[in-house]
Amino acid sequence: MKSSFTDFLVCGGVLSLIVALAWLIVGVGISPYSQAFFGDYYVIVNVLLFMLAYGIISGLVLQLMLKIKPLPCGEFSMDSPVFTYWKLLSVVFLLAQEVMIPFTSIFTKPLVWRLFGAKVGSDVALGGAVGEPFMVTIEDGAVLGFGSVVAGSVIADGKITLGNVRIGKGATLGVYALAMGGIDIGDNAKVVGGSMLIPGSKIPDGEVWRGNPARKWSVIGAAPKAGDSAG
Repeated sequence: MKSSFTDFLVCGGVLSLIVALAWLIVGVGISPYSQAFFGDYYVIVNVLLFMLAYGIISGLVLQLMLKIKPLPCGEFSMDSPVFTYWKLLSVVFLLAQEVMIPFTSIFTKPLVWRLFGAKVGSDVALGGAVGEPFMVTIEDGAVLGFGSVVAGSVIADGKITLGNVRIGKGATLGVYALAMGGIDIGDNAKVVGGSMLIPGSKIPDGEVWRGNPARKWSVIGAAPKAGDSAG
């Protein structure tokens, strides 16, 4: 993945702005009160508050950037301005995601993903990981199995493919399954664990897909056809 001096300059500027804002909020605004209330432990409290502020500000900055300049879908070369913009968004998200680890649990993960632009419904189970959350929609009752990966991008053959990902209502992405780059999983559909969906895959409502690459195996409530294999 190529990076130019301009990439470093722009990324450094955006990240420096986020750090400065977080420091102003915690170091200037909150620190005097935390020192008075927590005494000798105020440094630990301030560090945690700084991490939280950094994560929240990163999410707000990311969403503001996308409102000003949305990230287009499609296939782009490594020299494309779209690829450069995607790298900037990814760096902001990935660093903030690491900083937010102490505040990210199975219960708070939907809130954290929403902070970075994901559309997450109610009663979801999120055991997997997400890349480009601002390109991901997870509807009510969906399940992401442990170790599964949902992302809006795929890099191959010197190009990047960007596409929105939707996990429909009641749909299941099995353990260690991969759904990256323009994926649509219909309502109550299921991707069997360990399967990999190729970019652009569209799974109709209620179908079961499996394999690498994944393909239709059966329909929910119906037995697989004779001769079908796991792929």
